Amino acid sequence: MKWTQVFFALSLVVGGAFSDDDVYSVTTVTIHPQWLAQGGNVSYDNNRWNKHFGLDQTNLIPNCRRLRTDSGRFPGPENTGNLIKQWPEDPNRSGYPDPNYLKNVTRQQKLCPDYLENINTGFENDMILVAGALEYPSWVDTSEHDGHFANNVDVAAEFTMLLMQGVYDCTKGRIPPYLEPINEPSDKWAILNFTTITTFHRLVAEKLHARFNIKVAGPTIGSYTQFSDLSSFSYWEKVAYFMDGTLGYIDVFSFHSYNNLVVSGRSYNFTGANEARLVAFIDLVENYAFQKTGKMIPLVISEYGRDAVIGFDKYAPSPIIDFSTIYQSNGHKFTQLGLREYIDRAVVFLLASEEGPGRYTLNYSLFTPDGKPTRIVDFFEFWYKFASGFSFIRTTSQYDGEERTVSPLAMSSSSMNETVILLHSYSRRSQTVKLVFQDDWIIPTTGQATCITIKDDWFPVITFNETIDLQKTQGIVELLPEASCHFTFNTPSNQLPSVTLNETTYYGTETLIPIKGNVVSTVISLPNGQYDSARLRVSTSWLINETNSVSYLTFNDHRLDSFFKLFDSNKFNPASSTYWDVWEFVVPSSVFVQGDNQIQVHFSNNMATGFVSSVALVTGKLLPSDLKSL
Repeated sequence: MKWTQVFFALSLVVGGAFSDDDVYSVTTVTIHPQWLAQGGNVSYDNNRWNKHFGLDQTNLIPNCRRLRTDSGRFPGPENTGNLIKQWPEDPNRSGYPDPNYLKNVTRQQKLCPDYLENINTGFENDMILVAGALEYPSWVDTSEHDGHFANNVDVAAEFTMLLMQGVYDCTKGRIPPYLEPINEPSDKWAILNFTTITTFHRLVAEKLHARFNIKVAGPTIGSYTQFSDLSSFSYWEKVAYFMDGTLGYIDVFSFHSYNNLVVSGRSYNFTGANEARLVAFIDLVENYAFQKTGKMIPLVISEYGRDAVIGFDKYAPSPIIDFSTIYQSNGHKFTQLGLREYIDRAVVFLLASEEGPGRYTLNYSLFTPDGKPTRIVDFFEFWYKFASGFSFIRTTSQYDGEERTVSPLAMSSSSMNETVILLHSYSRRSQTVKLVFQDDWIIPTTGQATCITIKDDWFPVITFNETIDLQKTQGIVELLPEASCHFTFNTPSNQLPSVTLNETTYYGTETLIPIKGNVVSTVISLPNGQYDSARLRVSTSWLINETNSVSYLTFNDHRLDSFFKLFDSNKFNPASSTYWDVWEFVVPSSVFVQGDNQIQVHFSNNMATGFVSSVALVTGKLLPSDLKSL
């Protein structure tokens, strides 16, 4: 871990000096005197947000726990492939696996010792088990799937159920709370179609729910998250088909979300899902679920972070790969924490150590095999202080009609007497950020800044607890390019908010509304109740050769003009053929009516193609708070 000096001028500069020419924009972040609950939950839960991928090696378990992280997802059970290939046929049921095979104590002892070791030393067992489902003994007919999946889907589901029974027996009932039946089946299109994938998940859910207290998650898709809108949402149609066949059977909708690093000479770019496409995809999933069932479905992001490296060897040691791994993990986590109403939990794709026989790389590793920390530990160091006792504070970005390049969060702890403002910059330039504490509910003076940024040689650098003085800078901080920072201020508990804003989302009656002309209409139904704030997200997709934008909305004939766009990193992807954008408008609750509310989306130009993929109204209701419970 490297340290660098932080330079202070008239305002805080994160990570080094800057010139006026470096400043990209001036933006305002408002911090409100309100706790922020989403889906009724106001607290930061370390067990939901601080998990990493894979089972930790014995010698690295203490190292990971010191970072306040433990394993959140693992492929298994252990030795699954070899066990399944040797699995005999049931002598009493032709074509099905012998149910007594894993009752053998010797086999049980080989099945899950590493899993047990990890959960015995973890904070809380919230593990996601992802089954392989692509290995079968020779007596199983797999001819329709190139030898990798059973022709009889019920047989494949039976193997999964009996594997879970084996885990149940060898752990004396301490099974993982979540199961994903197969990993990224959408990328295995050559051997699996979505009819098979859907049937498999439904059958697994039926068999497991009949025996175990477990949540079945799926479809665990990868690239579809980012590219669902391609070819007039033809990719999404497969996801919708899956949901049609599994809603009411699976418990959780799971998927992966990544950004990529593109290197060209001495320049680089990031492309991928976060932030706009990730939010658009989540809103589409939830809007569709709401449309079909009248309720939302919990989400699990079982892998996220940095994926491909284009123009450079992704396995070679490199400071820019280290930085992008940390930076993308941070960016995705900022987005996730703003969507807590929908996301049940998330697992970052970082491992205790991935280096081993035949795989000599540490680019996703927190430690070397012998326990020396890599730069990647900076990700967990950044979030270390939020292990427990912190609750979310409401923030708002500036509704200036522009694409926002700073993602804000805020948390306070009544037990530690601290308020922390967190900022993540998507900009390649320095940015001036004005922190406004609404109605001066607190007036911070000096505090401490912890930041991760990139230096000229592309090395990631983290600085801890550098002194800042907001009184001198009149509330202004300046973020260096692509910096992630949190700023901590002492706040007596009697100055903390006395009310909580509880947010609840209501979705439109339609998804994938075609754009014909320059106006699209939809309806959102609201129950009778008190609403103290609201914001409306509109997701749009059209071809990149179209020149258009959302101009304004009307909500029950009231014109709304104040909005910002979420940051679209995929605009830097030369292979992308569409823009999938998210426009967030502020909505005065005074325009609401009980029942159907009429929304019209007005565009700057007429169009014959394109879609409004979803419309989401996030409403807020103020409730009295009990500080002792926060």
